[in-house]
Amino acid sequence: MMTSEKDSNRGPDVRTVVVDDVSVAGTHEPFVEHVSFTAPAGEFTVVATDPGIPQVALALAIGGRVELLRGRVSIGGGAGLADLQLRTRLVDVADVTAPEDAIAVRAVVQEELALAERPASRAAVAAFLAEHDLTDHAGRPWEQLPPDVRTSLLLELGALHPQVRVLVLAGPERHGGDHAAWFDTCQRLAGTGLAVVVLTTAATAAALATEAATDADAHAAIDAATDAATTDATTSTDTTLAKEPSA
Repeated sequence: MMTSEKDSNRGPDVRTVVVDDVSVAGTHEPFVEHVSFTAPAGEFTVVATDPGIPQVALALAIGGRVELLRGRVSIGGGAGLADLQLRTRLVDVADVTAPEDAIAVRAVVQEELALAERPASRAAVAAFLAEHDLTDHAGRPWEQLPPDVRTSLLLELGALHPQVRVLVLAGPERHGGDHAAWFDTCQRLAGTGLAVVVLTTAATAAALATEAATDADAHAAIDAATDAATTDATTSTDTTLAKEPSA
């Protein structure tokens, strides 16, 4: 699990996801079985899951889009399917919410803005693309965007939904490319108070954990250096004052 800073002044936690002993039925055997984890609000949670159908099945379970074989999923204590569907946005789930490769970038953005109940006019789409330095890509097929850009863009668009409290990203590793960009996007969006859940392979989960630990060490080193510099400055000031002649 990777956490971002949370605002201690926020109100009651209505975003924490609890997945308790969840199994989803498959054709011959469960697609996922006995999955349990907690994804707190304001944090970026990575769940190692087998690629393909298991990732899709678990995403659908978290989002209240499929009946469970056993177990329970809740968000802020609420476990009704309608509530789960309202509070979650399933991001780039294969064959569910993932855009078709041949669709133009502008069309993908327009559809996502409309789903988020945001202005989706030609001007609004152009403004969004310009804000993300993608104006030159507007008419190109979605598949021509770099994988990390596609994933990051879908995360940002998903976060615009007015009722969404949870983002569920499924299988981003299937596109290849560098995960750094969408990793940063997940952390940034978690910092706004959303619960961000990433369902990915064990290998990618391990890589993300290593990167998060490195980031934490870097931040700790910066904090330590800042504290040391502050202490040195204070000591220097005190020494100077001590040398001043008394009145």
